[in-house]
Amino acid sequence: MNRSLIVASLLVASFLLASSIALVPYFSGNNVVYAQGNEDQGKVKHVTLIASEKEVQVAPDNALHPGGVTYNAMVFNGTIPGPVISIDQGDTLNITLKNEGQTIHSMDFHAGFGPDKANSGSVKPGESKTWTLKGVNPGVFFYHCSGDSLNGIWEHIANGMYGGIVVHPSTEEKAKEFYLVFGELYNNADKGVFVGTNGTGSFDVAKLLSDQPDLVLTNGMAHKYVPAVGQVNKLEINKDAELFKVKPGELTRWYVVNAGPNDGVSFHIISGMINVRDGSNTANNALGTQDRNDETWWIPPGSASVIESTFPDPGIYVGVDHSMKDVVKGAAFAVVAMENSTATDHPTGTCVAPKGSESVVCTEQSASASGSESGSGSQSGSQSGSQSGSQSGSQSKSGSEDSQNASESKSGSSEVTQNATMLNTSSSNMTGNGTMMTGNMSGNMTGMGGNSTMGK
Repeated sequence: MNRSLIVASLLVASFLLASSIALVPYFSGNNVVYAQGNEDQGKVKHVTLIASEKEVQVAPDNALHPGGVTYNAMVFNGTIPGPVISIDQGDTLNITLKNEGQTIHSMDFHAGFGPDKANSGSVKPGESKTWTLKGVNPGVFFYHCSGDSLNGIWEHIANGMYGGIVVHPSTEEKAKEFYLVFGELYNNADKGVFVGTNGTGSFDVAKLLSDQPDLVLTNGMAHKYVPAVGQVNKLEINKDAELFKVKPGELTRWYVVNAGPNDGVSFHIISGMINVRDGSNTANNALGTQDRNDETWWIPPGSASVIESTFPDPGIYVGVDHSMKDVVKGAAFAVVAMENSTATDHPTGTCVAPKGSESVVCTEQSASASGSESGSGSQSGSQSGSQSGSQSGSQSKSGSEDSQNASESKSGSSEVTQNATMLNTSSSNMTGNGTMMTGNMSGNMTGMGGNSTMGK
């Protein structure tokens, strides 16, 4: 055979082989990369995040923390965590970061795909910056302050500058949805449990580096949703605790964010089972399924997971970070399954604007649309935080540029006893002051004002 023909044949074969290898990611169903490019924009939505520093309450007054704990925090829109932002897959989100604080702040959106979409860059005090990302991949994603372009990022996250963004897939099943964020606090004024603090504390870098958080916050406060522990020997934890409410058997979806900055979360619901819906399917139009009918799921620091669960029977269930040191430090919450739960009876700040919502934050109308029935509660748009580090006040549109403003009202007739005792999950004697975690719920489950404890 002619030598030049052989050489030409080899060159052609090499070109075809190289081309096929290069194009595999574009044709292989298991290696699809979805670029954040010029495809259809979907809806264009807007959100404004206001960075500032303020003193917040991060633990209630109880035996663990005599006098409560206050802290010099860094916040988005006044609260720890920042508001949950909700868009649909394919939507374009215009984000404005406004720095009303005394130091440089910035933003990193883990939902952003590309440096100019994920990161704001440094924003000096008194300045603002606007940039755009697109909801390419479905799921829940962490967002946080990055300090001065990573300089000080550890302090800004530990001080409370974090939150979550939800990207709803086009094929999402309707469910009652909740926003839940865990985060560690390193406080130079905290002397330990049963001792308390000496005034308002600030960030302690030595505790961060030695991985010794004083508290694990649940939506901005240690034991925010824990009324008490103990059945025989009851210990009151938070007299103002709100409880999560669901209907028995209804699908619930939990957008669980772990802000860290150091430790993971062993997410577990006592008496429940969970499905983990992280990532996406091959077509990238639905949530993935990582785990089914399991007990505990590990969420690394700086990450988030979509957890789905049903609560089969009426009664009290308890969610925890199953690391027991973190339970003591604040990582627990109570869920009450009751027939008269409504679509809008979320604890303040935990409602998520559902798929198809015009707003990026939850309102009464959007919460109603996400459930099977309408209720009397609603959540307003702007999270203008109060002295409490948790999302008290309105979940507001000052966090968004939308202007609907509805406040969350709570009518006693449609709510379970607020203080249902937390560590008894059996529903056999459901009459009220239920002690939540050992199996004998004898509480006052009528209007959410009763007495509840969490303990065994």
